[in-house]
Amino acid sequence: MPVLNEYASLARSLVSIDAAQFKAAMRCMASTVTVITSREGSVSNGMTATAVCSVSAAPPCILVVINQANKSHSLIERSGIFAVNVLSADQIAIAQHFALKPDDPLGRVDYRSGLTGVPMIEGCAAQLECVVEAQTKSGTHSVFIGRVVFVQETDRLPLIYRGGEFVELSRKSD
Repeated sequence: MPVLNEYASLARSLVSIDAAQFKAAMRCMASTVTVITSREGSVSNGMTATAVCSVSAAPPCILVVINQANKSHSLIERSGIFAVNVLSADQIAIAQHFALKPDDPLGRVDYRSGLTGVPMIEGCAAQLECVVEAQTKSGTHSVFIGRVVFVQETDRLPLIYRGGEFVELSRKSD
């Protein structure tokens, strides 16, 4: 067992900031907007998310953070598959649609089935289809690490969210 130095001991004794302070600070971060799609058998779901990032290039892996109370959590946990659909700048309506948690989330959305059968939303800036390699629970959420088995990217600009609103990203001119 590792020996704790005085700084580690001090760190463990510190009290966390409150949720409102944490959320205010997190709103300062600009994030790419994605829809995480999942499927188990005939049941599919999608959820708007910004907690996504790369983990490794060899093997190609990404992580997603999912609230354990969300329907997508149980689907991903049981099926071991998910896709990250990186929304393009013109897909605000799709981001808002999935954020509302509709009863039939994919009913009015153009998509195709990926290699694993998971829904892949059409018109995205990029798509990454994944097989779960690991899961870690932390508080109310789980981190799923997915090995990427399919990718498609385009030259579309991604949809960005900061400070509680969608913001425009523009190409740098030469």
